[in-house]
Amino acid sequence: MRGIYLHIPFCRRKCSYCDFYSVTASSDATAGFLDLLLREMDLFRHRFPEDAQEPADTVYFGGGTPTVLPPEALCGLLAATRVRFPVEPGAEVTVEANPGTVSADGLRALATGGFTRISIGVQSFQPAILRTLGRIHGVEEVDRTYREARSAGFSSIGIDLIFGIPGQTAQDWEADLDRTIAFLPAHVSAYALAPEPGTPLHAAIGRGEVAIPPDEEVAQMYETARKILSGAGYRQYEISNFALPGSESRHNPKYWRREGYLGLGPSAHGLIFPPGTAPYGLRTATPPTLAGYGSRVREGHLPWIEERACSREDAWKESLIFGLRMTEGVDLEEIETRIGAPPEPLRDAVTDMTRTGKLLREGTRLRLPGNLLFVSNEVLALLA
Repeated sequence: MRGIYLHIPFCRRKCSYCDFYSVTASSDATAGFLDLLLREMDLFRHRFPEDAQEPADTVYFGGGTPTVLPPEALCGLLAATRVRFPVEPGAEVTVEANPGTVSADGLRALATGGFTRISIGVQSFQPAILRTLGRIHGVEEVDRTYREARSAGFSSIGIDLIFGIPGQTAQDWEADLDRTIAFLPAHVSAYALAPEPGTPLHAAIGRGEVAIPPDEEVAQMYETARKILSGAGYRQYEISNFALPGSESRHNPKYWRREGYLGLGPSAHGLIFPPGTAPYGLRTATPPTLAGYGSRVREGHLPWIEERACSREDAWKESLIFGLRMTEGVDLEEIETRIGAPPEPLRDAVTDMTRTGKLLREGTRLRLPGNLLFVSNEVLALLA
């Protein structure tokens, strides 16, 4: 277990496109939540004492919007995490934040309290687009939050953007990218909007009230992002992630490289390697509701609704499907050394995809060609 993820399931208001689990923050909803997280940590340490001693080099507070909680609560939670798990002194400690949910004093408190990296959910600099997405902030709050985060002393600041939004033009997207790089953030994430069933935006699209841009326009927006960001010195290291050299996220690659991480909080997923499960690992998942999560923890149980021992086939498929999201691809020899020979059907699929140009083979390394990064989900589904 080299990484720790804590899901903070609270927002000021649910965005129209978001299907991550979150609820509107209120005193009733947040009361007792931090204690539940600490109890979950203790339950894990009791059951897996050996895993709990593996030093973590990344801690990630995601959500939801973690910064709707008071800074002192987040700093206290980080301190309590360090008490329960060995966290390396130079660990990357990330907090997700939305403009308008944190003040200059709050940002200073977070930086002083041990947070080293902040990921700011900007999504767009266009007021009309922000309204379409149901965001609570305005453009001026982005400027203020970024400046205050830099003044607070965060060593790494990231900006998250979305493209392919109803009403968004190619010119809007280029303007968003230009404005982003003017800040000189260390990290930029650019995600294509994927309206999920059950969200208000998906329903509005279904009713014909709004429409996402045509696929070819969205694909061109992706290529525009790659061009503009690379021209500004950002290296694309994953399908949706770009960073100045040396500023790549250290936590997220754990998911793509299939390294161990503990997922805490409602709707969190994890991959751990307790004795008897190496080298394939144990997949875990917690209840996707605060009520279900809290009920199991209060009963004294680890709140896992999924606890699945992976097979060699699982480990190989995940290593390829997740690892090929990285622009560097995967090293087939390294995977085989770690988890054994690939299942024959998977080996045959890789051979066929290499022959047809869907994958590129360079020695022992395998990667997606650049022109297929945008349609990676369809390509990688052939390995599932």
